[in-house]
Amino acid sequence: MNKKLLITSNTSWFIFNFFVPTIKEMIREGYVVHLLTPSDKYTDRLVEVGCIHHQLDINPSGGNPVQEIRTIIRIFRVIKALNPYCVLNFTPKLNVYSGFCCRLIKVPVVNSVAGLGSIFLEDNFKAKVGKLLLKASQNRVDHVIFQNPDDLQIYLKEGYTQEDRISLVGGIGVDLKKFVPHQAKDDNTVRFILVARLLRSKGVGEFVEAAIEVDKYMSSLESRRDVETQAKRAEFYLLGFVDESNPQAISRETIETWHTNTAVNYLGQTDDVFSVVKEMDCVVLPSYYREGMPQCLIEAAAMAKPIITTDNVGCREIVVNNESGFIVKPKCVDDLKLAMIKMIEMTHQQRLELGKVGRRKAENEYCHLKISKHYIEVIESIANRKSSI
Repeated sequence: MNKKLLITSNTSWFIFNFFVPTIKEMIREGYVVHLLTPSDKYTDRLVEVGCIHHQLDINPSGGNPVQEIRTIIRIFRVIKALNPYCVLNFTPKLNVYSGFCCRLIKVPVVNSVAGLGSIFLEDNFKAKVGKLLLKASQNRVDHVIFQNPDDLQIYLKEGYTQEDRISLVGGIGVDLKKFVPHQAKDDNTVRFILVARLLRSKGVGEFVEAAIEVDKYMSSLESRRDVETQAKRAEFYLLGFVDESNPQAISRETIETWHTNTAVNYLGQTDDVFSVVKEMDCVVLPSYYREGMPQCLIEAAAMAKPIITTDNVGCREIVVNNESGFIVKPKCVDDLKLAMIKMIEMTHQQRLELGKVGRRKAENEYCHLKISKHYIEVIESIANRKSSI
């Protein structure tokens, strides 16, 4: 088999950090993987994996008509020239633009919905146009793969797709041999970390506020404790990049202020999340973003880390409440504070038991081998159906 598969995304970063394990399985199965993405520092690394890259200039959140038309023309020309076996699209704008182009050229197309994004958070002109474009385009693609049941039901309810063209997978997959269980130190210090793009809708501000309150609480305990009693301590960390092009971005100045003036330490960004998170006791994501399934939480579960997250689309599915972590109300600093204090007051062994439940869930639902098998089966199914027409 020597089949050209074209994958589109608005960043090479996304493909490299979240989809490389599945791409490697696709290459092993005989696919020739082409990428249509903007160039960034991850593009060459994707080429090293075995991908063939095609440049795409796209503004993920922009709405300049001239620029958008140029982007669509570029997508059309690449698909036309490649005539791929199938096109796999990620991110909402590529789902729409590439979906339209594939239908015009009559190329099999699969859209992956990794969350509904800002157009379902906002109520402005751009969001309304985005929803109209979704409705006009998604009904015409061959298959849509969802990461959580809430998004799937919205697509069905709004008429964006049909029941015979959809499927559901547990996120985008995690390499369980890379993200392995690792016990944090049992040193009477409980370390919390938030790993994400530093956006307001990821609950970063709420995490910082809760950390400040928990730090005050711990200080009050310290002042009252018996001299013979060893005090517990708590540390708080942020890990992730500042997405300055995103309207939801938190400014570098704000992050630096937090780092300097609060108990929260900003660690910058890294390509080796495991090396940082392995030393942590708990991963926190108080998101109210329209998540697909947050990769940071899937990776945390795979690493057997307890999780605190919100009762939010895509987040609540990853946690077994009170068994692998705690689910709190979105945008509720008090709820988050209480969950963090509860985590601190547990014994080290109790936290490890929470992590074990999360690891079993990751093994059963989120292994990249299971996810890649699903993608390949969907691609083969629609490509064979197209060829028989």
